[in-house]
Amino acid sequence: MFPNLPPLNALRSFESAARNASFTRAAKELFVTHGAISKQVKILEEHLKVALFLRQHCKLVLTDEAKLYLPHIQSALQTINNASVALQSNPLRQQSLAINVLPSLTIGLLIPRLGDFKSLYPNLYVDLSCSDLAIDISKCEYDVVIRSATSEPQGVNAIKLMDEDLCLVCSPLLAAQMHCLNDINKMTLLKHSLRPKLWQAWAKGVNVQITTDKKYAMAHFSMLLQAAESHMGVALIPRAFIEKQLTDGSLVIPFAAPFISPYCYYLLMPNSTNLSFKVQAFVDWILDIFSPYRHQALPVRK
Repeated sequence: MFPNLPPLNALRSFESAARNASFTRAAKELFVTHGAISKQVKILEEHLKVALFLRQHCKLVLTDEAKLYLPHIQSALQTINNASVALQSNPLRQQSLAINVLPSLTIGLLIPRLGDFKSLYPNLYVDLSCSDLAIDISKCEYDVVIRSATSEPQGVNAIKLMDEDLCLVCSPLLAAQMHCLNDINKMTLLKHSLRPKLWQAWAKGVNVQITTDKKYAMAHFSMLLQAAESHMGVALIPRAFIEKQLTDGSLVIPFAAPFISPYCYYLLMPNSTNLSFKVQAFVDWILDIFSPYRHQALPVRK
């Protein structure tokens, strides 16, 4: 793309030697040897097919060609330096990142950690909203969307975050009243109203028969989580959403009944060969957040 562009190290060595009028002082400035500066200048002269320095009585003098060349090289190096400083110190100035995430994912996983992302990119304005509605990302204002689906979404740039590893959870109070898995039929089942067949799929997967008609229906996992904490019944909740509750003991997993639902969670972005810096920064960060939930096993109440 730039067939006549000389090596950058040769340009830096030439600029320093010309400004200092000395290979020795240039070597000290660039933390290399006198021989290294001499070699780089020779490389540049061979590349340009022009002599750049005259050695007169132990004094370094620029040739006429070098005097014309030097200001352009200094200007170019300064431009590169300024651009690099601006990028390193403030890569996301006056940029915003619009994210739309599932409500339960926002409350249970993302918001408690979002401060860490902001500390990494303090000048990036994050606009976070939540919804579980289908979104045509090619026509919306969002940079990143997170949704669950039973198959990989098409027509978008999709990255799988995790499988939906569902855990049977309840409060310690209710757990004390159950002695085997079939005892869930003594409890009220907290039902996800947008996943009406979830309990049946789980029961088939763990080989248990559901006979109770006692149920509460709620629209989001975050609501089911709060209901379970309030002793209203037992719930099926993705393990990524209950880390805090399992740690503080407000929820427990009464029995080992592992079940991976047909749903997976995907990070969705508009189709593009190259992600913007702000989107790539968020993608790298959130993939790291989700990495523990791909293989981590949660404790079962003994």
